[in-house]
Amino acid sequence: MLTAALDQLAEQGVSVGLDGLLLEDVIRRADVSRTSAYRRWPTRDAFLADVLLEVARGTDLPGVGARVTAEAQPLLDPRTLDVSTPAARHGLFVELLRLSFQADLDGIAASPQLAAYLALRAAFAGIPDPGLRDALAAELVRSERRTVARGATILSGAARLLGYRLVAPLTGAEGYDVVARAIAAMTTGFAIAGQADPALVRQARPQAPFGVERVAAWSVPAFALAGLVLTHLEPDPAFTGSDGDLDELVVALAALVEDGRRAAQTVPPTDGDGGGVSR
Repeated sequence: MLTAALDQLAEQGVSVGLDGLLLEDVIRRADVSRTSAYRRWPTRDAFLADVLLEVARGTDLPGVGARVTAEAQPLLDPRTLDVSTPAARHGLFVELLRLSFQADLDGIAASPQLAAYLALRAAFAGIPDPGLRDALAAELVRSERRTVARGATILSGAARLLGYRLVAPLTGAEGYDVVARAIAAMTTGFAIAGQADPALVRQARPQAPFGVERVAAWSVPAFALAGLVLTHLEPDPAFTGSDGDLDELVVALAALVEDGRRAAQTVPPTDGDGGGVSR
């Protein structure tokens, strides 16, 4: 029933009241027994509350990790990979940022479920039932923390492998959490703006920013997000090179996507202390 409701919302859009979502329509779509459905949800309001909570939990971006890995494969070919100098590592790091951010943004733009999630994030405060509103806030907080855990794990891992460190006063895991929170907030903002102006996310122009030699297609959001990261990271003068050979470095970089996914899965339920930003 919840899956059928989310699919219908993806097709029709979402509003705070979910006026277009009728229980009988969802029962038919889900092809379940009316008796079973009404036993689980005696009223439409009870069903809609669970639907909103399901929307608030967000969803993963299907295929984004695989896309980044595939697009980064030519960069990470051990036969041609050069990480012998700070400039070479910087060029690789910047290009990985561009690929990752653009894949995230394109995944959000192509996901109707995430469009419903963003609409709920923007409007949940207007829900009149305080108990449901608090429950939604708790789910949104947990969704934000999953996104932050994923981003902080990937970013800190890439920095460690490619010889970067946080710029003071940011330090350690908390510093990467701060950067990841800012990335999540900016990504959400660009995703919302991109719903009205898709060209913001899709259009890109060739350039070689941030002191790199490689010319690539940069969208405005990818440029802004990469700039945010590079503002808070700098080459680590104590870095002596990646441990092991290039094959091991490639494996470690590719594994960061899965590391981030696992970190997101370990985030516990929240106690509802505040709002959240996620995707």
